Amino acid sequence: MRQDVYAKLSVTLIIVVAIIRFTFALSYTISGDACWHLSTSRFIATQNKIPLFEGLGRLEPFWAPPAFHFFAAFLYKISNLISSEIADASMKLVSPIFGTLTVVIVYLITRKLFDARTAFYSMLFLNFVPLFLDYSVLSYVDSTAAFFSILSAYLMINNRYFLSSASFGVALLSKYNAIFMLPMLLYLVYAQSSDKRKRFTKMLTVVFLPLLVSSIWFIRNLVLLGNPFWPFLNGIFHGIRVGTYFGTFNFSNIFSFSPYLSSYLELFGVPNGNASLIFFYDIPLIKYLLAIWIAGTLIFLYPLARGFSRKSKDKNKLFLMSIYILFLSFLLMLFIYLVNVGWFGARLLLPTMPFIGILWARGMDSIKLNNVYTIIVLVIGLGFIVAEVSKIAIAAKEWDVYGKDFEWAISNSEKKDVFYGNGQCLSYNINRVVIDHTAPFETEGINYVWANNKWRIDFPMNEESFKKVNHSDKLIQVYNNSNTGTTIYKVRQE
Repeated sequence: MRQDVYAKLSVTLIIVVAIIRFTFALSYTISGDACWHLSTSRFIATQNKIPLFEGLGRLEPFWAPPAFHFFAAFLYKISNLISSEIADASMKLVSPIFGTLTVVIVYLITRKLFDARTAFYSMLFLNFVPLFLDYSVLSYVDSTAAFFSILSAYLMINNRYFLSSASFGVALLSKYNAIFMLPMLLYLVYAQSSDKRKRFTKMLTVVFLPLLVSSIWFIRNLVLLGNPFWPFLNGIFHGIRVGTYFGTFNFSNIFSFSPYLSSYLELFGVPNGNASLIFFYDIPLIKYLLAIWIAGTLIFLYPLARGFSRKSKDKNKLFLMSIYILFLSFLLMLFIYLVNVGWFGARLLLPTMPFIGILWARGMDSIKLNNVYTIIVLVIGLGFIVAEVSKIAIAAKEWDVYGKDFEWAISNSEKKDVFYGNGQCLSYNINRVVIDHTAPFETEGINYVWANNKWRIDFPMNEESFKKVNHSDKLIQVYNNSNTGTTIYKVRQE
């Protein structure tokens, strides 16, 4: 096909999948870490301050770099002028906005450095690979970090090193792991600068301007939490010890098979890479469907292997070398994460996905009968989208069960009331401050207790806290739903 035909196909694909992405984002039920992120964003929007130890779904303080939360809070504030329901929905748009913009930047890069056909293939990969589709829909911070990371690379390729450095700084304000973009950017500066004096100045700019942009957050965490990278590397910085933090180092984790398997599963759409979720529902013919899924993932990955082995042309050799440097940098991040945290999620690799897509596209371009292979990839990609629809429907069905419980809590309590309860999504769903169930149970300072040890998709209550709640003479049961297992108590007024 002619180059202009590939260009039109790329634009069509970008628009169609963008519509799908926004549709999914507005229709999916908030769960997991997204509850914490959106509870925090709503708090910032309504209270006009950044939270610290407020009960927003977790025991630990708010530590995450806040760029995503600021963007979500901004949308909430604007939309709240219309209604609170629209405001809540508007926060769900941050990820698809940055996910779609990331796709556009990748297209511009591949079109500039390669050709329209390679750009089209990169669009196939990035729009259909489940990991990117998931996190450009779900309200996690990763799509924000990925966008500003790829934007910094795009600006650097166009010799806009000052703007590139500023974008990299915002990426650091989105998620810690963006720091591993630095070697790629430094290499691009070095390789593209012929003047040695200007080269050194530009490299200093790439190092210090992002630090200047993001330093206020790291200083804040150092002062308030005792560790600029809290909760990571806590054994080095000796930060506060509250909730979940990581202070030990275990090198044997590198040799564990589990994190690599879970990353593969997450790459292809299994939530959090949790293998048990594959069998969460009793789906007919699941073994056969699983076999088809495995075959589909291998077929989908094959062009990437060819892309790695394909020789580069002189005009894009430097850029491809920068991609390999990026991969090595993130491989180092993987090992650090495994040693310190004990596990690794594929979503941490999201800033590398656009570049993986470029190599995948080069591999596709080298396959004989690539038109036939393209049709096969499209069929597999459509299968991934169907699976995404199924996941959204299953999650909505699970959460709908608790709708009456949430409604009762909202209708029968005041906004200033404080709950003690379990599940990081409780605070988001009832829009109340919730003291996490892993904190010592005390009735002082709380108004209600939410207890549910039958959660299927959120954390059950801490056993010790659950026993204390059940035996407390300071609580009055005011609500019970035997179908869901939810019991709500009110603290007796003395």
